[in-house]
Amino acid sequence: MGLFDIFKRNDKPKKEKLEQSSTPNFKTLLDEVEKKVYDTLKHIGFKKKGRTFNREIEKGIFQVVNLQTGQYPIGQSYEVPGLRENLYGKFVVNLGVCVDSLYRFQYPSENKDFYKEYECQIRTRLCNLTKGQDFWWTINNDTDDIANEINEGLANAGLDWFAGVNTKEKIIKNFGNQPYTSTPSAKLDVALLVWFDDKEKGTELYNQYLHSLPKSKNGHKEYVEELAKEIGIKIARQ
Repeated sequence: MGLFDIFKRNDKPKKEKLEQSSTPNFKTLLDEVEKKVYDTLKHIGFKKKGRTFNREIEKGIFQVVNLQTGQYPIGQSYEVPGLRENLYGKFVVNLGVCVDSLYRFQYPSENKDFYKEYECQIRTRLCNLTKGQDFWWTINNDTDDIANEINEGLANAGLDWFAGVNTKEKIIKNFGNQPYTSTPSAKLDVALLVWFDDKEKGTELYNQYLHSLPKSKNGHKEYVEELAKEIGIKIARQ
């Protein structure tokens, strides 16, 4: 408070004061949900930074859980029904798996031991697994009920989803297939993962991916060809 603030008149209408006092403290309420979720996750090896939780399940394979809040709507035209919803006061639970070797291949100068959800190659949302659709929880006083629903969803569906890609072998087998199809270039990532250890087999998978790209993906195809030249993968001409 500034030196002269004590002399300022506090003459806001009583109605405005009442509205402000009744406005929920979203951060505090979400902190309560976050704590209850982490109390469960830490018992199975997850560590926490902010609203993101990490567990290295196998050397170089990180499982990620993240609580993402809706942005504050800026401007009267922010909300467009059916196109852009107002998600302020809500949050969603993101899941991800990051393969450290793939991340370091793309960003060789970075040395990380904790990953954000958006840095993961394999991603989904808990609601997609439990409800079959996008769903954002409303932040309110029912923090116990919300946390219990999330913890049950993680136990009954989230951990099963993680189990399908909890080893390098499973990632190579399952990434790019349901329910692990979060990126169109999943098969490229798989080819690179194989190539790191088996140049012949990895080159074969790399070429299969390259030649499967339709003409509408010419820009991406050029990128894949340039990447092959850069790392020394021989392109098989058709």
